[in-house]
Amino acid sequence: MRHPTPILFALGVTAVLLAACAPQASPGASTPRPTMTASPSATTPPSAPARIVVLIDGLEYVHGEDTATAPYDDAQAVLELLKEATGELPDPTEVEDLPGYEMNLVSYAWDGLTVVTDTGGTGRARVVVSAADVDGSPVVTEEGLSVGASRSDLIDAGGWDGWDENGDGIADYLGVGHQEAPGTTSLSRPGETGIQYVMFALTDDVVTRISAPANDYSDL
Repeated sequence: MRHPTPILFALGVTAVLLAACAPQASPGASTPRPTMTASPSATTPPSAPARIVVLIDGLEYVHGEDTATAPYDDAQAVLELLKEATGELPDPTEVEDLPGYEMNLVSYAWDGLTVVTDTGGTGRARVVVSAADVDGSPVVTEEGLSVGASRSDLIDAGGWDGWDENGDGIADYLGVGHQEAPGTTSLSRPGETGIQYVMFALTDDVVTRISAPANDYSDL
């Protein structure tokens, strides 16, 4: 390490020379007072923007120090949470039934997020996210993932390959998270308890859609 003494010595000599060249105060002359400069007050760091968090079993709306939660099992609570987060509740639209199924479902569509429930906005809710934010509020998962995340982001968060839709050997759907659903049986892991998770759809290795709750024990 370079020894600091020569630098300190040079600064000391410079201070002495400057003092010797300074004009002496005449007798009786008042000594000038140093000018006091007010130090800037500490600024309050900006608070994090309100955000909607997609969990395996429900949604959270985090704003300031408050957090509102709504489980997917309570569709009305999910809709109320999103109304609070966005300031609006869209009119429901009837969902077309799949061939062979009479499902009686409706959807509530915000710009970037859709909720599917039973007619009347009751029962269980399923959420599909197609944008990184809704009405200015970021939409993220518990791991901080959002639409626009990369495949490597999902892998780093513990994601696993799901469905290869186009048969090119690369999964187009990945799952993240793991929550057992007691009383169910996995269709992909015979004899084991089914799980719920968050599902991510990718195009060209970029997340384009997030769906929750997803599971491996039902065929719909």
